Amino acid sequence: MTKPELAVIPIGVGAAYARTGEVQSSYLVRAGDTTLCLDLGAGALNALQAHVRPQDVDAYVISHRHPDHCVDVLPLHVYMYWGPGRGTRARVLSPVGVEGRLKALGSETGWDDALRFEPVHGGSVVHVDDVRLRFAEVPHIPDTLAVRVDHGRRSLVYGADCTENEALMKLAKGADLLIAECGDGPTPNALSPHMSGGEAGGIAARAKVKQLLLTHCFPEHDRDATLAAARAACPNIPVEWAIQGRLYPV
Repeated sequence: MTKPELAVIPIGVGAAYARTGEVQSSYLVRAGDTTLCLDLGAGALNALQAHVRPQDVDAYVISHRHPDHCVDVLPLHVYMYWGPGRGTRARVLSPVGVEGRLKALGSETGWDDALRFEPVHGGSVVHVDDVRLRFAEVPHIPDTLAVRVDHGRRSLVYGADCTENEALMKLAKGADLLIAECGDGPTPNALSPHMSGGEAGGIAARAKVKQLLLTHCFPEHDRDATLAAARAACPNIPVEWAIQGRLYPV
């Protein structure tokens, strides 16, 4: 089988509290010889090791400071400082505020020896080897960042958590794959809003992406109805729920 130019494996698709067996938000991206990890929620570091050694990830990208997207940077720090990753440093791209929150929760020892935090913001463009990462701030909590990954002729966009917005639509314009959360349902939160299935499908349609993966849905939500709403909003685009551990060529 030919190795895909760009591919993603959902490591964790769970929301801030998840169904049995679900890991919280995390996505392993393979781009040629470059490996990225987008977010690292609860349980993600354990699940990630079924696919790659944590010290072999070229960059970890954290979208925002909510624990379901970043809390496993704490065991990553332990792994890199005291464990098998000792002697190397993990590169962590994150918005301002993430590093301080994690250090306040974790051990005071060895952060700079284990992890190299690099601040990013809306509008940042970062290259990891021959992969280009472009960031856009999206409405959720302050400094929540969606990211577009471009490699060769292929591109994917990870929308992080957000409500429907123009910034994500523009970032995803023409992308081969959009990963969009659907956390809006019986438990809406006006302080940190999420998208519905229909809103995610609407962004996919307006951005003219080639495929839509839905994720980050709370356990009590009606997933069939959410999927149907997304498909109705973008009838010409394939839509499915992201499945943990499955390889999706882009």
